[in-house]
Amino acid sequence: MKKNKKPRNDNNEDKQSTSLFFALFINFLKPSAYSKKIEDIDIKSLKEQGIKMIICDLDNTLVPHFTKFPTKVAIEFVKEAQEADIDFLILSNNSKKRVSFFADKLNVQHFIANAKKPFPWAMKKAIKDFGYDISEVVMIGDLIITDILAANILRIESILVYPLVDSNIALNSISKWLEKEVFAKLSKDNLLLQEEDLIKERLTDKYDIL
Repeated sequence: MKKNKKPRNDNNEDKQSTSLFFALFINFLKPSAYSKKIEDIDIKSLKEQGIKMIICDLDNTLVPHFTKFPTKVAIEFVKEAQEADIDFLILSNNSKKRVSFFADKLNVQHFIANAKKPFPWAMKKAIKDFGYDISEVVMIGDLIITDILAANILRIESILVYPLVDSNIALNSISKWLEKEVFAKLSKDNLLLQEEDLIKERLTDKYDIL
């Protein structure tokens, strides 16, 4: 007599594999810290933590994407960084015309347009050109799947800020869904560490970015 075989539980195994993959993927997209606004980021504390270079996104991070000229908040934020002797680089996927004009009005000498984030090549070259170690650099941006992902690929610290306006305009439908889902998951699991915790201790001493 043949023994009855136990039914395979392929569906549960597939679900577990999918859940594990998504968890690993979420961890790969996790920012070092989260701040609602750039003006809430403590430049002095970043300086004390050994940060010598800020790489910052432009649209919906410094100003809304439709804003042609720097706002008072953006001007004061960059000025504070410069006064702290921290190099400031604007890294944007937008056109050279847009980025160069804005950088000039903001009195920022260093900028990269058409950066093609999340590919990290432009960011990596900039860090190398400045001669800094990755531990001395922080990336600030409003998009997880471009700004934060690029930073995590290079294993540099990052601060995610809440977009000033709907930052999904330039994203396709899949990217919009992914951005929303990842942010929701990070929020639900309390993985968005507030920026003030960056003041207390270097995040890489407490958490693995990757």
